[in-house]
Amino acid sequence: MKRSRSNSVTLADVSRDAGVSVMTVSNVVRGRADLVKLETRRRVEESIAKLNYRPNLSARSLRLSQNRSVGIVIADTDPAYLTDPFISRLVSGLSNYLSGRDYTLDIQGVAPERFENATILRKAGNDALCAILCGPRQLRKAHFEYLQKLGPPLIVFQEVFQSRAEHVALVHQDDQAGGAALARHLLKRKIRSIVFVRPMLDWCAVEQREKGLRSVLAKDGRQVEVKTLLAPTEGFDDVQRTVAEYLGSRVPDAIVSATDSLAGAVLSACESRGLSVPKDIAVTGFNGFDVWRYTRPSLTTVMSPAYEMGSFAGELLMQRLHGDPFSKHNTIFPVSLHEGESA
Repeated sequence: MKRSRSNSVTLADVSRDAGVSVMTVSNVVRGRADLVKLETRRRVEESIAKLNYRPNLSARSLRLSQNRSVGIVIADTDPAYLTDPFISRLVSGLSNYLSGRDYTLDIQGVAPERFENATILRKAGNDALCAILCGPRQLRKAHFEYLQKLGPPLIVFQEVFQSRAEHVALVHQDDQAGGAALARHLLKRKIRSIVFVRPMLDWCAVEQREKGLRSVLAKDGRQVEVKTLLAPTEGFDDVQRTVAEYLGSRVPDAIVSATDSLAGAVLSACESRGLSVPKDIAVTGFNGFDVWRYTRPSLTTVMSPAYEMGSFAGELLMQRLHGDPFSKHNTIFPVSLHEGESA
């Protein structure tokens, strides 16, 4: 039976057609475009398209001793963890970058108390690992130490722990600066009392947001009162009920929500108590995803680069998997304040 053209075309065929070396074609195919001039890369890509060249991924993986797969383990108590706006955007950025380099992304969610038993951590088919941790700081620290001992290149998102290991990198956004920005914005309203609404489950990012908020308020001469209000879960009903019950006995000048999703429930609780936002009470969120566009009034929030963080992590992993060291071991993405109508 005659072989199809796509199965018979080789790197050498592409290199002859494009008038470049086989190594140059290999760099383009492997996603190492930074090593190839733009004009040359376009010529190679045109030849690849014209000849209908398709790389033999199985052969390449054996040659490089790679499975061309990255695993990410996400600690969360919510079975629907991928519906979280931050997680979904970060994972999308990571997955899309890896897909463009012919890598797959293997995803597993696991309860924090079962983290070290996650199947993905014992799987031999992943060339590198990523992780998002949750739970009390001591538990997260233990999981962080465990991950470092596994050996493969590792990227941990949204954590402030430090590591001296060459195969470990941290990628997170500046949540503390975001909390501080919200505090400075609210101080312009001459507020005297703030409630910080967060879920009972501990996340490093939430801790940093509250830390930034409190650090600015503590330095203000007006001695603004700050109270933390814990909701049983991040679910809309739990948050709405918790906040409505609190507002039944006392109305603060402002409510700072740990996420935009929580802020949506907070706005509903304010409405149920007959409170006008922002006239009677100011409300803010955090992460700046689509929620702020749909709330009425529009939400004052902090814009998060979650997708870009995921994509950048993919870039870091490609560096490491191609034999280079991580260009950065601790990357902090800046955030920005978005002033809506709610505060």
